[in-house]
Amino acid sequence: MRVEVRLFGEFREAAGKAVVTLNLPEGASCEEALRELVRIEPKLHDLLFFQGALRDHLHVFVNGENVNHREGLQTKLSQGDVLTFFTPISGG
Repeated sequence: MRVEVRLFGEFREAAGKAVVTLNLPEGASCEEALRELVRIEPKLHDLLFFQGALRDHLHVFVNGENVNHREGLQTKLSQGDVLTFFTPISGG
């Protein structure tokens, strides 16, 4: 199945592109998609993962819905889904 990953900010800058299309097995999870993403775009690895786990501060979305409201990184993906992730923005 094909899943689109849209990159923003530092992720877009590191990869040098705004969109990466992944070809994944049916029923792949968000975590599997992110690991495939860093295999294809290794410059993203340290921005996404630390000591083998996804960095705590990242918010991951599937089709605009935060995966924390579903099954977290084990949320299953479907053909045509759009995966995005962001770091929290703060300011004052």
